[in-house]
Amino acid sequence: MSTEIYTSDRTGTAVQEPPRKRALSIPGAESGSTSKSPAYSAQSSKDTHDKDDHEAHESELRGHLMYVLGAVICLVISGGMRLLRPDQEDVATLWNMAAAILSGIPILLETIEGAGLKAAENSEFYINQFITLAVVACFVTGQYVTGSLVAIILMVGHVFEDRSMLGVNEAINSLLNLSRGHARRVDPDGNEEEVDAESLRAGDRIRIRPGDKIAADGVVRTGCSAVNQANITGESIPVEVCAGATVFGGTTNMTGLLEVDVVKAGNDTVLGRVKKIVAEAQSTRAPIVRLTEEYAQYYLPLILLIAGFVLFFTRDVQRAISVIIVSIPCTFILAGPTAMVAALATASRLGILVKSVLFFEAANDIDTVVFDKTGTLTTGRLQVLDILPRNGWSRERLLTFAAAVEGNSTHPIAQAIARATASDEKLSDSVRDISEEHGLGMCGRIGESRILIGRRTWLKGKGILLSSVENERPEYSAIEVAVDGQHAGTIYLCDTLRKESTQIKEQLQPLGIDRFIMLTGDRYGVAEAIAAQIGFTEFQSECLPEQKQKAIEVLKESGRNVLVVGDGVNDAPALASGHLSIAMGALGSDVAIQTADIALMSNDLNRVGQFIALSKQTLRIINQNILCGFIFSTVAIVFSSAGYISPMAASFVHEFGAFFVIFNSARLLKFEGSSSIPEPNYENNDIKHSVNA
Repeated sequence: MSTEIYTSDRTGTAVQEPPRKRALSIPGAESGSTSKSPAYSAQSSKDTHDKDDHEAHESELRGHLMYVLGAVICLVISGGMRLLRPDQEDVATLWNMAAAILSGIPILLETIEGAGLKAAENSEFYINQFITLAVVACFVTGQYVTGSLVAIILMVGHVFEDRSMLGVNEAINSLLNLSRGHARRVDPDGNEEEVDAESLRAGDRIRIRPGDKIAADGVVRTGCSAVNQANITGESIPVEVCAGATVFGGTTNMTGLLEVDVVKAGNDTVLGRVKKIVAEAQSTRAPIVRLTEEYAQYYLPLILLIAGFVLFFTRDVQRAISVIIVSIPCTFILAGPTAMVAALATASRLGILVKSVLFFEAANDIDTVVFDKTGTLTTGRLQVLDILPRNGWSRERLLTFAAAVEGNSTHPIAQAIARATASDEKLSDSVRDISEEHGLGMCGRIGESRILIGRRTWLKGKGILLSSVENERPEYSAIEVAVDGQHAGTIYLCDTLRKESTQIKEQLQPLGIDRFIMLTGDRYGVAEAIAAQIGFTEFQSECLPEQKQKAIEVLKESGRNVLVVGDGVNDAPALASGHLSIAMGALGSDVAIQTADIALMSNDLNRVGQFIALSKQTLRIINQNILCGFIFSTVAIVFSSAGYISPMAASFVHEFGAFFVIFNSARLLKFEGSSSIPEPNYENNDIKHSVNA
């Protein structure tokens, strides 16, 4: 079998391309009584923990606001005394001191609490220590009113920052809350009871009315309807379902009444696994984010040095305090995390499941994309196109024997052959001694006959003498069948090219990708035909899963940054080998979700380009945040040193910079990618089908 990557010249002649040596780059309802029972409160421990954290955070904010209110009251009393009792200046000063203490207490406590933590664990410490220094400086120099107002402005500003971040987090929170709600569970007598969705278990039956959210993964028992799966897949077109169809928790029933047998509930559902992965992704940090946090600890000494020079040359404490305040590193600390959270929310909305924010940064270095063929560039829905019997076998008999054996495999080819038989003679129950060699073929016994079904080279390796090739059809996949050591015939199969496949190269080239390679287990003729259709000049044919993996390793060793795109079913080794991997059609596929770095919940190839474009936009936004933050801080320090910005004005200037970063990052929430791809043009191409790998 060929293990070489070929490139086609303009005449269509295949030319072997030697690998280039470069440095390794590491980069409504039925009748029956309805009753309501008390809602179950079976929340997962994770949800309970998140709820407790949220409540603790809200309680902390309320506490801060209470300190602010106390400080404001003290300042009002002080101002009133100066107005009404000007002779009691000392008492008014004490009220100002109390205001400074009240406003500074929460910041000081948080600074002390975070002092023992590393930057990676508590980057907010490096923000609080700046505020603490400014307030302490005001307090020591007797500027109690200034210190109070600075602390009040900064604390209130941080509360508004948190509230502004709600818009960025809302998209993720809406996903995490999709499974919460109620369901109508049906007992064996047909009676309904309303229960908490978390209490559902496999084997339960639920009734879903139009407009209801589906509470668990299951199989439709009765009814037909349109189901909106946009919450998970990002696809706006509803899916038609009837009895026997699979539905997923978190999706919405649109039109008809459904009764569904629950297969998976709670955290075992597709949505449950998606929620877990998204929550884990939120806790990861990209290298660029870790870099800003790492250098934050060196930022304070630098600013103190600048403030010291200002104080030494100007003898003005106010200027030094202003320098410290405008230098609070909110813009740098928030630059990365806000953009990454927004990107994660946008990807989830588009049906792109990203396991770690690290992959947004990794996608920016990709220069080579390797595509699996079947289920990726093609639909993966194979069908038997023709049967060529040999040595006295009839078409029907040959297909019946082949289908009986192949019915025991989940491989797309096997399933296509198993579906194709229309014979009333069912032999599947009589098949025994079944074995399968992954990517090569299957063997089994029917009665006393030993059946071999697989690739031509595999059968030859088993000692089968294959008949001479007649009426060969190189553009289609050929599966050979042998019975008792004799060649019984050839089964030809075909697949359909995804309409987006012909445009994928044009979509990805402007994103900095210059090499496109297709890997397939099909014959050279099939691979060449499909590569020509989609515009790829490089392909590898007749390769086994381990050969696909080796081809990717060779590309990596030559210095290429490789993205591998597959369906996550038969190409797990290849997916695991790339610098980055994307699995398509992950809805309902545990293997795809677990194998790849990024899982596309739909089969839309356009999402590959959308993810890379989103990743590049995310890095641009982070760079904008850091650059603008640097320029903004530098200008503010210069003006503060010159005495043009007072400490109170510096507080407002600082908050402006923080809000700029938050709202600049929030622009990612509006990111859209076109999913409108024109139909492929076959006018000058005789081959209208691509074939299996």
